[in-house]
Amino acid sequence: MAIINVSAGDEAVLSIGDSAANANVSAGAGLTVPYIQDITVNNSTGVFRWKTLDNTAESAVTTPATNQLSLNLVVDTDAFFGSSNADLVVNDGIYGCSTNKRRVYFRVHFDGTDTGSKFISGSGFISGLAPTTNMDAPVWVTPVTIEVDGDYSTVGTI
Repeated sequence: MAIINVSAGDEAVLSIGDSAANANVSAGAGLTVPYIQDITVNNSTGVFRWKTLDNTAESAVTTPATNQLSLNLVVDTDAFFGSSNADLVVNDGIYGCSTNKRRVYFRVHFDGTDTGSKFISGSGFISGLAPTTNMDAPVWVTPVTIEVDGDYSTVGTI
């Protein structure tokens, strides 16, 4: 067993693109999201419960999972508002993808982007933007949610 230590600063990586191929960091076409403060990969299977008079305990069955990525990041002008690029995610930026309801493809790299590194991929839609700043935190910070459409498609190794 081995823990995954992300304190080196280049281990927990989120890359997004307008296609699965462009979300691959090695393709160099999509956006490697900068300045991530924290990230959560959520796979929450629902549960339907019921009680019957002939049993002293509840019965339960699972329902389809709700999959979601949530993160907080320091706002980078190009990543948030976009910069000219053939990849639509890079071109529109995180804000533009949210407002345009653009499907994004992603890879969450758990232990960097070197050969042999593990990742989870999928696609979904960006929501939950709420940029904020104040005198005690004088940079813009925003939560970001990627509402995953369906399953995480790949748990793979680079």
